Amino acid sequence: MQRPTCTDIRIRSVADALIIFYAVSKGTLPIVSRRLDSEERRCIRSGSVYVWEERGPDAEATGLGIERWTDGIRWGPSRVRDEFLFYSERELDVELDVIGQPFSLHLPPGSYYGRPRERLVKQTYSVYVDLAGRGRRKWHLIAYFTQETIDNLYTVDNFPELASLQVPGGKFRSARCVKGRPKDASENTGPYSSQQSRSPKYAPYPASTVQPPSPLDPPAWPKAAHDLAHGKHGHSRFSSTPDGAQVLAPLAFLETTHIPKRHPIDDRALRSFTVS
Repeated sequence: MQRPTCTDIRIRSVADALIIFYAVSKGTLPIVSRRLDSEERRCIRSGSVYVWEERGPDAEATGLGIERWTDGIRWGPSRVRDEFLFYSERELDVELDVIGQPFSLHLPPGSYYGRPRERLVKQTYSVYVDLAGRGRRKWHLIAYFTQETIDNLYTVDNFPELASLQVPGGKFRSARCVKGRPKDASENTGPYSSQQSRSPKYAPYPASTVQPPSPLDPPAWPKAAHDLAHGKHGHSRFSSTPDGAQVLAPLAFLETTHIPKRHPIDDRALRSFTVS
């Protein structure tokens, strides 16, 4: 299964984002090389950070890059803050009274259709980077967090392999254009390190004596996916009545529930099979 670039980390400022980008360019952290599949999307949680490369004009020849990021989550409109774009997860469109009985009685407490009530926030930042032998590429950083858990996440300062990095000035250029020209992501020509000042809008991380996990550690498997893998359907589109009988979710609920489209490559692969 494809791992996130980092886990359990929050991005406080552009300087943090540049350190993550630089670690990816050095091979310290992995880049996401393809679109997330359904299992990987279910593993998205607060603290997940992904760096991916946008597909370039020579994608047909190299096969590298992702056309667009898809996570299967419905987002509200974007908001700009400190060079980042923020998106808040939208609430479920179908109310529980529309779902009706007995299905609504069997939804897990504190969640709606298997997802915790704390809605995710998606934070994005994009840069241009010149890669040896490949020319200029566009990289994107996607970070997820919730307002309830952001203060419990680690920062780049908690990881020696990241905190010690010195980002060369001018290596990355912000993809946000000002008067038609991309500007230096670092705002100056000097090197950047994790010890430089951060945006005052982000609270400092509280002191902790707990040893932080490696940013390469895979995310913990979500309970919903674990239950499905072990034949438990409490978080699936089925629910059970007290007598053990399964009850299908109402059609109105299923019709308004977002289901990610199958990737075109998968469609072509499925159509290539013939029934004998």
